[in-house]
Amino acid sequence: MAEAPPPNESSEDYAAAHALEYKNRGNAKFKERDYEGAVQAFSEAIALDPSNAVLYSNRSGAYLAMSHVSKAFKDAEEAVRLDPTWPKALARRATAEHALTRFITAQATWRKALQLDPGNEAYEKALQAAKDGEAQQTKERIEDEKRKEREAEEKRRRDAADEAKRREDARNEEQLKDFFGVLEDDKVQRARKKKLETNPITEKYQKQKLGKGADHVARLTDKHAQFKNLDPFRVLVLDTDATPDDIKNRYKKMSVLCHPDKNGGSDQAKQAFEAVKDAYARLSDEKKRDRTILVIEGARERCRQERAFKLSKGADPATLPPEEEALQKEVAKTFAQNEMKRRDVEEHNRVQQQRERDQAAEAEKKEADEKLFEKQWNTDDRRGARVGMWQDFQDDKKRSANVKRQRTAVNFKREEKQETKKKYGEWDRESWRRDWK
Repeated sequence: MAEAPPPNESSEDYAAAHALEYKNRGNAKFKERDYEGAVQAFSEAIALDPSNAVLYSNRSGAYLAMSHVSKAFKDAEEAVRLDPTWPKALARRATAEHALTRFITAQATWRKALQLDPGNEAYEKALQAAKDGEAQQTKERIEDEKRKEREAEEKRRRDAADEAKRREDARNEEQLKDFFGVLEDDKVQRARKKKLETNPITEKYQKQKLGKGADHVARLTDKHAQFKNLDPFRVLVLDTDATPDDIKNRYKKMSVLCHPDKNGGSDQAKQAFEAVKDAYARLSDEKKRDRTILVIEGARERCRQERAFKLSKGADPATLPPEEEALQKEVAKTFAQNEMKRRDVEEHNRVQQQRERDQAAEAEKKEADEKLFEKQWNTDDRRGARVGMWQDFQDDKKRSANVKRQRTAVNFKREEKQETKKKYGEWDRESWRRDWK
């Protein structure tokens, strides 16, 4: 016997049947605690039957089990909209409101559910839990406000005590300064000022072992040395707390270690030696040294903040790189980015200057061409030809306009070429050509 043709897939019966199948599958997944699978099955059912409040209610329960409270509340709201007289839909919404700590609205929703299903013990217990939650929330809010008031009061007391102590210390310091100022003569004051201005060599840098010169040459000429050597403190193996005397002393030691004569005169040694010289030149300038320190400290602070943020989000410290390595990478990255920006600015300025030079050259060429054309146009031969043509035009009796103009004009006089008298010492540069001809 021939099989019956499949039902039309666009019919409501077919959609409802498949929606029921997905609903049963979602219920089975929910019992197995496969909440993601349940959500997927209920979503497929809703796509086939979007007006079924039960499907939204079931998916709301699955979302609530996954702690997706906002999605659960949204589905419960839709279920209540589709079937306002269904107590379970109201219960779903009240449960989501309770999870969102909206205890007052949860109580109102539970009361509506009890009106539709009076005597339901589960709803009464949930209503009491919402009341307890509201009471606990109010209690915690009051305690939190009292705690903040206590902390603010303690902070005010501490600030007042610190301000009083600061004023007392300033007053004592001023009194001591006046006392010692009377006792010390100018010579002692000058000696003390000179002592304060000196920069003693830090002990940790004085005892630091630098290793072999070949190692430093390899370090300063590796694959990405042009960007790594932008950090002068890294080149001289120093930190930002180094004093000017530390920098000077370290430069002497690094110059000896990286000198080409000490490393067979290789090109790498020359490159490393130049890097050491450039680093010392930058750190010898106080303004450049201060800017370099600001760049390094800013990069380190950003790295520490990013690391703390990842740890606060639950990242495993074992999966993060060591802090010292991360700081070095962030500093090198910052110097490289600054260098690329500097190069971009230089390239932009170079292109702009070249464009301005080209425009100036084009303007000069145009001006020279105009002067040449004007000079050629104003030669004696061309001027004479133009004047002669105009005189012939005036003498033409056949032109009625000329006759009328001569007849009606007062004091008409034929235009003649006026010879200009040259100034003393002026020489006609074209006269030799006429005389020669």
